[in-house]
Amino acid sequence: MPLSSRTRTLLTWLPATVLVLIIAGVVVASLAIQGSWWTQDRPAASDDQRASDGSSMLTDTGFDYVNVSGTFKMRIGEGALSASELGLAADGEKSADFRRPVRAVIAAGDELYVLDDVTALTAAGQGDVLASVTFVPDTANNWTGAIDYLRSLAPDFGWDAAQLDPLTEQLGEFNRTGTEDTFSAQIGPSEGTARITGDITFDRASGATLVTITFEPGA
Repeated sequence: MPLSSRTRTLLTWLPATVLVLIIAGVVVASLAIQGSWWTQDRPAASDDQRASDGSSMLTDTGFDYVNVSGTFKMRIGEGALSASELGLAADGEKSADFRRPVRAVIAAGDELYVLDDVTALTAAGQGDVLASVTFVPDTANNWTGAIDYLRSLAPDFGWDAAQLDPLTEQLGEFNRTGTEDTFSAQIGPSEGTARITGDITFDRASGATLVTITFEPGA
């Protein structure tokens, strides 16, 4: 059926009309984002994002704030809030993967510990006490880089760096004679107001090395 002149005119204008609608939608969305909490440089934390003592809430909204502010804060041990006050189950766990590496600041007694470039964490509650927080730092994904990283933390975290000295030889023996999938070792724990432990795990299949740092209430 032949198209009328009016129909041909409408079809000619249709692509331009669609383009205008798309542009209008983008503009509206951009204006909405510009006014969004997410684009603020340092937005004020709400009660469900930060606890009464300044600690980060161990909830999805709390972790949202950490993603924006770039800092995770927590007090453990004496003077710390209960697990439930932090939004954590009295006997349970909560994990988070951050959208970018963040800084973790841990207070224990009069001590303050800082761990940079944290990509993930898992917090555990036991008997309504925050029993541990385990961090995954953004380290070199190889054995040598992981060992060097743990060695750099030893002075500040109260570890005896000599614990690391035999591990490379032990890994070599594992690769020659071992049959298991992974080789794991530990440095620490330190003793004090915080018990800090470093764990290193080598995966035979991929050659990747994972480091975790765990803080627990100390003496």
